[in-house]
Amino acid sequence: MSRPIAVFGPTAVGKSAFCLQLAAEIGGEIVNADAVQVYRGFDVGSAKPSAEERERVPHHLLDVADPDMGITVATYQLLAQQAIREVERRGAVPIVSGGSGLYLRAALGEWDAFGAPPDPEVRRWAEAADIAEVYEKAMAVDPLGARRLSPQDRPRLIRVIERSRAAGGGGGATPVRFLKIGLQLPRAQLYARIDERALTLWPHLLRETSLLVTRGPQASALVERTIGYREALRHLRGETGPEEAMRQVQMETRRLAKRQLTWWRREPDTIWLRPDEGLRQLLAML
Repeated sequence: MSRPIAVFGPTAVGKSAFCLQLAAEIGGEIVNADAVQVYRGFDVGSAKPSAEERERVPHHLLDVADPDMGITVATYQLLAQQAIREVERRGAVPIVSGGSGLYLRAALGEWDAFGAPPDPEVRRWAEAADIAEVYEKAMAVDPLGARRLSPQDRPRLIRVIERSRAAGGGGGATPVRFLKIGLQLPRAQLYARIDERALTLWPHLLRETSLLVTRGPQASALVERTIGYREALRHLRGETGPEEAMRQVQMETRRLAKRQLTWWRREPDTIWLRPDEGLRQLLAML
């Protein structure tokens, strides 16, 4: 069996198509790591795989909860790691894929769902120390975890140190066993794909949003904080015209893609590929 694979990258880069082709080539099954695709009814705006695509390749952790249930990252981690084990028991290759960085790290066991309690001694020292000292300490106890963070991110660096101390100084991260594949495109090409997808999906997104807001306050709250749905809802309320709403969807999605790339660029041991050429290169590595 091939090594388990994680595929990530910015929205609209082509992760779904890449993973479908990859799964067909190596006998893989796809485990969702998108924070919105876990919810029933959030289909168009989350670019959820179609029924036909799910028939072609088994998918896991899609539509596992109603919006009024809510799923914590800790719950997702338990579900994802169970799904990964079941895929492996069948002799298939787990392909974990999605644009939600925290969900993907949780699935890979690189995020401690339960964490360590606050350590008063660590916090007193870290709040008084120079930020460079805090970063140096975090790198010393858990270089894998610290490298993913900004050297200026004092609160998260403190958590790295606390988790390491609670684990006996051995570091908080689980050793990586997944082959990590990052998909990327030139920024202009990626942004053009984002804008085109928004135009194509907009009428369907309006219909879906109008249905979701009738499903209760929790579904409405998720609509309000999710790019695409949020702008569609404002348009349905008459707060924006169609052109302005579309411009906002495109702009916010481009900003999301930029944030995602910033997040993933800190991911160690990543092999970066183009979605259109990368499959051939990846298959040659396996």
